[in-house]
Amino acid sequence: MKVALSLISSLFYSHGVLANLSGLTQDFLKNNADVAVAKSQIELAKLDYQAFDLQNTTNLTASTGYNDNSLESFSAFAAQFAGGAFRLPIESITHTLGLEKSFSWGGELAFDNSIQTLKAQGAKSIYGFSQGLTYRQSLGRDFLGRGFKKRRDELSLALKFSESSSEQAIQTRLLEFSRGYYDVSLNKALVKLRADAQSRAKRRLSLIKARVRDGLREKVDRIQAELSYFQTIENVSSAQQNLTSALELISTAVHRKVGSDEIISLLDKSYKRTSNPVGKIQNNTNLKGLQDQLNTTKAGLERADFNLMPEVTFQAQLRNNNFDPQEAQSISGGTFTGDNEEVAVSLNLVWPIGSKPQKVEKTRALVNYNTTKLRLDKFAQDALQSEKSIQEQIAILDKNTLSAKRRLSLATQALREYNRLYSKGRADLDQLIAAEETLINTEVSYIQYLAQRERLIYGLAFLYGNLKSFMLSQGS
Repeated sequence: MKVALSLISSLFYSHGVLANLSGLTQDFLKNNADVAVAKSQIELAKLDYQAFDLQNTTNLTASTGYNDNSLESFSAFAAQFAGGAFRLPIESITHTLGLEKSFSWGGELAFDNSIQTLKAQGAKSIYGFSQGLTYRQSLGRDFLGRGFKKRRDELSLALKFSESSSEQAIQTRLLEFSRGYYDVSLNKALVKLRADAQSRAKRRLSLIKARVRDGLREKVDRIQAELSYFQTIENVSSAQQNLTSALELISTAVHRKVGSDEIISLLDKSYKRTSNPVGKIQNNTNLKGLQDQLNTTKAGLERADFNLMPEVTFQAQLRNNNFDPQEAQSISGGTFTGDNEEVAVSLNLVWPIGSKPQKVEKTRALVNYNTTKLRLDKFAQDALQSEKSIQEQIAILDKNTLSAKRRLSLATQALREYNRLYSKGRADLDQLIAAEETLINTEVSYIQYLAQRERLIYGLAFLYGNLKSFMLSQGS
């Protein structure tokens, strides 16, 4: 009993960390499926950003077509003939090749070439070649690439939001993992305490049986001692069951079997109380995530405003063509150096009347922005309150631990005295068993205070947004 008391007394004045938590945290970050899913969300957001940034690529277009046209046609020129209808079967083969390139400043350049073989009934083949160059430039929403830049900035903010959200998810799972760790640590200590109580009850039962045989004690004392002993056996089994359950939760978190020897008990010599974390509420991952989400929704709101503008497009086109019985001559005459030339310039306006769909999207973006801002403001207030509450709870647990330490010393002395008085016949067995239960309850209260404090310490690190680094640093 003195050895156990000495061990427990040394715990309160230790300042350190659990040696095995760092290694298990590394296993958790490496193997846990939820962590892998959270990290994959970041990669997906990166791909969305890269895909948008790479959309202004050069595209090669090519096509080949065959057409055999024997449809009956009508024209004013042929009106003098019967019915004005005529049939001129034409067989044609067309090949096209082009390049298209869009730019981040809202422009688009297209270059196309087309060669065609025409064969009419009773006539020689005719070859036609055309070449065109077209440039389009947005003068409205995407003038000088404003729309492109806004969308890219929005995706960049969405990537930051994805990173902070993933980090929040990982730290939330880490908080659950740290609590599970201390559940194991607590239950492992409880198994030890229950086993010690069982050993004391067994020794007491043996002593009472001997005294009953010698006529020094009544038979009822043996019965009471047996009842107490059997109760301790059940308590050990229940404690072991709870330890097994707690180990299962830890094992499923790291996806491998974790033995109780990998986790330090709250009664082990190597156990040291974890020091308070240092940090600021401003670094809270949830707070950062909400801020990133607010920035993203703000960018979406600005883009919704931008989409209310009309779409104005300027287009300039240069085209040449030539038809000739010889293919080579048709090509040479159909390029930009030929005599046949067409120049076209146009200005196009598209402005949906009322812009109702765009206004709906703006309203949706505004609702998202206001909702996110409200959540951010309220969470900032709640986080400060949570910090204050956790710090107050830790202070109370420190006081309770000191009190439990003093009670533990007194309960140990009381049990020793009742053992002495019972051996002299000056105390009954009920008093001795009550003293035993008081000691057990005091021991349990003491380690429960320690476990509660550890959970709050890691909860505070979670609140400061540095739980991952805090847990990884918990090594010997």
